[in-house]
Amino acid sequence: MSTHRRNPQPFNMPLAAMAGTTQSTQPSAGSMWQRSGEKAAMKILLAELRRTGLDQEGHVVCTKLRQRLSRVWLQGFVLCRDGDDVVDLDDGSAVMSLDVGDIVAASPEGASAALQAGRYVSCVCALEAHQGGILDLRVESVCALDGPGDALAEPFWWLEVAEAHKLRELAAA
Repeated sequence: MSTHRRNPQPFNMPLAAMAGTTQSTQPSAGSMWQRSGEKAAMKILLAELRRTGLDQEGHVVCTKLRQRLSRVWLQGFVLCRDGDDVVDLDDGSAVMSLDVGDIVAASPEGASAALQAGRYVSCVCALEAHQGGILDLRVESVCALDGPGDALAEPFWWLEVAEAHKLRELAAA
């Protein structure tokens, strides 16, 4: 894992304990399919990660949705790549650095090809909070979405995120 970060995003003040994890093997609103016991990846925009905090157990919590985050599903353009360790992703709402060391080591040809500057990608990232309020986004999977049949991937992503948030709010009500 790389410790180099171009633009670390600090946490807001710690929050009270909040629940909201999924443990089933069915997709939850705004999540990707998951293996048994694995937490769902929430569809989210990078700017929303600036409004996070820690609950009393040290889990990352999205303040807008009031839910714990351990994995997130992101889409955006790869702006640049720093060797096999870090890529900067721009989803139109913010730019953040992603740790790609593990995924590139596990799948050198597939992940490396997808994680090139200028490509539009979808990725699932594990979230880790470090001392000093640094949020680490470690890429677990990546898929290029810039082929001929993916022309609507970018505009539809904003709608997918909005719909996922609405479904989570309705489920919590």
